[in-house]
Amino acid sequence: MNRESYLQQLKKYLKKLPHEDYVDAIDYFTEYFDEAGIENEQIVIKELGTPKQAASELLNQLVEKQTHAPVKTWSMKRTFWLALLAIFAAPIGIPLALTAILLLFSGILVLFSLLVAFISLLVADFLVAGKLILRGLVALPVSFSGGVSLIGLGALLIGIGLLVLPVIPTIWKITKRWSLSTVTRLTRKQVIRS
Repeated sequence: MNRESYLQQLKKYLKKLPHEDYVDAIDYFTEYFDEAGIENEQIVIKELGTPKQAASELLNQLVEKQTHAPVKTWSMKRTFWLALLAIFAAPIGIPLALTAILLLFSGILVLFSLLVAFISLLVADFLVAGKLILRGLVALPVSFSGGVSLIGLGALLIGIGLLVLPVIPTIWKITKRWSLSTVTRLTRKQVIRS
């Protein structure tokens, strides 16, 4: 086995490491071979053992390093001051948080209400247009100009409705996107804080 095949097999065993650790490990072994030189490749391979043994030893060292890493602990003084701050800030913070949540909820309701109102206006537009056309048809024998005016007005309302109709999906998409992004942003911040 030469250096290249050794490193290839070692890479295969270290693939599951996090990328940064993987790169560090491969750099370490490459430098180890470089420092030993080509003439000492077999000696280095004997020192390291099989690629599987070298990978296993490295993984054990990483696990041991992570288990012995110091865990950050909060001091009692800091915990006390945070608890005190939370107690004093609660009468102001809780109503402000509730107000913000209610304002957000109200904003979403207003957007959906506007959308429903817009759809209702469009439906009313088509209903009025249909009624005007029918009235115009009924009024034609009595007053030709009046009947034609009513039919024209009904056709105009249908045209306006057809022009405005494609706007509804766009308003729906904007409303949905804004609502979801706002709720997601707020819940993400709460998760980070907790």
